[in-house]
Order: sequence, then C-alpha cells, then structure tokens
Amino acid sequence: MELVINFSGGKDSCAMLAFICEKYPTYKKHVVFADTGWEHTDAVEWSSKIVESFGLTLNVVKNKRKTLLTMAEERGMFPGMQQRQCTSDLKRDPIMNWIRNNVKDPVVINCTGIRSEESSARSKMKALKRNKRESNSKRTIWDWMPIKNKKEDWVYSYLLQNGIPLHSVYKYLNRFSCRICIFMDEHAIRRVNVHDPEAIKIIAKIERKINFHMTQGGFLDEILKS
Repeated sequence: MELVINFSGGKDSCAMLAFICEKYPTYKKHVVFADTGWEHTDAVEWSSKIVESFGLTLNVVKNKRKTLLTMAEERGMFPGMQQRQCTSDLKRDPIMNWIRNNVKDPVVINCTGIRSEESSARSKMKALKRNKRESNSKRTIWDWMPIKNKKEDWVYSYLLQNGIPLHSVYKYLNRFSCRICIFMDEHAIRRVNVHDPEAIKIIAKIERKINFHMTQGGFLDEILKS
C-alpha cells in the first residue's frame, strides 16, 4: 500500500501532510501538486519547501493541453459552481494520470485535505471510499480524507504545534487557492485587487473577451467600480 498526498500548499493540505507523517511514518508516500496554470507565483516553490521539511519530494503535475485561463478562453466560459472543470480537468485527472504512471503498488490511498466544516456538500462525503472510476482488476484506489472531521481551529493549532508556517496569502485571504477563484466573494476580490492587481487585470481582460464573468458577483471591473 502506498499513499498519494494531494498537496496545494494551503493550511489544510499542510496539516494533512503533517498528520499522515506523524500517524503513518512507515508507509511509502508520494506528494503531488496539481498546477492549474493559475497558481500564486511562488506556490510551487513554497509547497516544495514545506514538503522537503518532511523529507519528501514534491511532484508537480499539470494538464499538458490547457490551463485554467486557456480553458476559459477556448470554452467561452469559466468553470461553474456545479461543473468544476478546474478540479476535474486540471487537478484530478493529471494526478490520476501520475498515479497510473508512477505508483506500482496494487493498493493506492489517494489523500485529500477536504474537511466537513468547509461546506454542507463536503460534510456528506465519506471519509474513505473506493474510487470506482480509477480502480480495476490490477489496482484498487481508495479516496481518503484523513482530516475530514477536524475543525479549522484544530488545523491552525496543529500547524503551530508542528512549526509549519502559513503562506503570506493568508494575511488577506482565508484560502490558498488560485490567484482568483470562482468561489471568491466581493470582499475577497477587493483584497486581491490590493495585493495582486495583476491577477485582476488578467481575469478582467478575459471576462470581457469572452463576455462571461468568473465569479457569481459579476464582471470584476464592475465589482471594483461599485
């Protein structure tokens, strides 16, 4: 059995990595970072340093055909709340492709830092579930959420206890996701405009080009004018 740890560099994936290394020190571990092409500029470097502190190597994967931005331009729309191609096409599929090509063990535990507290939908997910889509007669893949029932307070406390720092993005956002995410509200967008105005310019330009806004609040240039 081998563990594949999905890692973003955010607080939950950092806590998950530390938790797994503490509780399951003898199992072989692979840490994989899915690059959507719209990550914070130092996301890979930051994530590598965190992972290396545990004596592990960060494996960076990406969709060779598209990024989040090129996908939006080609489709004429950004991913939506329900149809989240940013997750399926740019994260899940590249990671599963990496597993097929690099992990030979017949039993794979695919670990993610999802927590119930994050949303009602996530609270209903099973902490451990056989991945029917990726399992076959030669290999079984289990999807596991090892910190699913942990609270946000526990995450911050656990990181502090283990001496794991938070990325500077947490000074103005509560999530370390893409530079601008489809789930961002107006407050978060205004914070990004202060700390990463280049990201605002890039998305605002694409929004007008395809006449489709990225977030539920509307076009970025209109949000920031109000």
